[in-house]
Amino acid sequence: MKNRHVLQCVFAFTLVLVFSLFYPSFSFAANLTTAKDTLQSSRMSFSGRVKSPTIAGSTHVWIYTTAATVFTSVSTAGLKPGDSLVIGGTNSYTIASIIDDDEFTTTTVLAAGDADDTDVIYFKALPQHVITFKTASAVPAGFFRVLIPADSTPATANNGIPDITGFDFNTTPTATGTNASGYTFSAGVATASGSTGCTSPANYHCFEYHYIGAGGIGTDITLSIGNTGGTANIIAPAPSASRVANTADAYTFKIQNFTDTSNPNSATPTDDVTGKVAVIESVRVTATVDPSITFKIEGVNSGASACSLTTDVTTTNASVPFGVMALDTFKAAAQLLTVSTNAVSGYVVTAIENSRLSNLATSPSYIPDTTCDNNLCNETTSDTWATATNNPGFGYTVAVVANAPTIAPTAPNYQHFPSLADVESPFQIMSNATIASSQQAHVCYKLSVDATQPAGNYENQITYTATASF
Repeated sequence: MKNRHVLQCVFAFTLVLVFSLFYPSFSFAANLTTAKDTLQSSRMSFSGRVKSPTIAGSTHVWIYTTAATVFTSVSTAGLKPGDSLVIGGTNSYTIASIIDDDEFTTTTVLAAGDADDTDVIYFKALPQHVITFKTASAVPAGFFRVLIPADSTPATANNGIPDITGFDFNTTPTATGTNASGYTFSAGVATASGSTGCTSPANYHCFEYHYIGAGGIGTDITLSIGNTGGTANIIAPAPSASRVANTADAYTFKIQNFTDTSNPNSATPTDDVTGKVAVIESVRVTATVDPSITFKIEGVNSGASACSLTTDVTTTNASVPFGVMALDTFKAAAQLLTVSTNAVSGYVVTAIENSRLSNLATSPSYIPDTTCDNNLCNETTSDTWATATNNPGFGYTVAVVANAPTIAPTAPNYQHFPSLADVESPFQIMSNATIASSQQAHVCYKLSVDATQPAGNYENQITYTATASF
């Protein structure tokens, strides 16, 4: 009888356990999936200081190469010709050329009061944020809240100056949701960290996207902060105080889904996810849920075989020096891209240039982006480009090196890079739909100039971005 009573107790406990497994409490938030915050550009902002012997009336600027408090930019590596800088606190100047690690020139002379030792130098990087994810629950007529890391002092986090511990709110950013099945969005609400409605968790800016509709499970959602023109965007961080040169700064962002009547400062979200975004001057890696991703750019020697051509110059991880060009003659160069990630949904690598190859000292003048042999290729469409004569320009193609990534464009077809100056979107050049180990591709550059090209030195900047999707 006693054994029978024990068996009844065990059976009852088993029923309770089984019930709890099949009917978990709704109060526990589910994870939103495939979540990422993709930045339009990976560039950090610049927060540095003027150094003697810089003087007013000159275009030559020296910077400090040691950090002090919030002035952590200690090299010109994060700057490029054409950048608009604030020097001295209020006046704006355009960079004409980069001389070396601690010197650059401007297109206009420095005004009195802007060349004093330790005067501030700011560059504001203003990338659009595009947040994407899949819903976990059908929450009718609710709202999503995106939390972007901010400085711990609210006044500092919203003063229009780059911060070193988070993104500056920059007064009036916009928040926009893209309608999807079950989700019709109204105008988003952006609130600076510490302001009414955005106090918990601390040190985050809040972006709310309210919608009507029944919601859905597994629905792809796209939310944006700012625009591609940079006119209503938050300011990307300058290097953190603890950053080691050539390494990324990592920041945590959050996405939450609430019912319509919830107070997001105190309520528990129905669903949420925490992600990490790592930023560096020329490479930005975005991932979620403790990601593992590596992205490497390496140079290729002159005389190497890549993309069915032989390279004419030796490149490094950070430069493609074509050197002196002969008229109506191609020069070719290449770099090697390598990506590894444990992201179950794989990764994408995108590319974008800041502008055409430019010589700001001459009017300015530009080397055109290629339109290929038949005047048919552009930033999204490729075509054959085998003849240098009468087809001047700068373009690229891609070739698989190892472990079969998906690539575009492919030789013998070429196209040109999309341009930030023309408000174009980055182009996907390399990807994989699942976990990847040391996938490699060559990016091969080709350049031709004709007799109408003004003499001078030309340059631009190409930004490659690797994004993992978990």
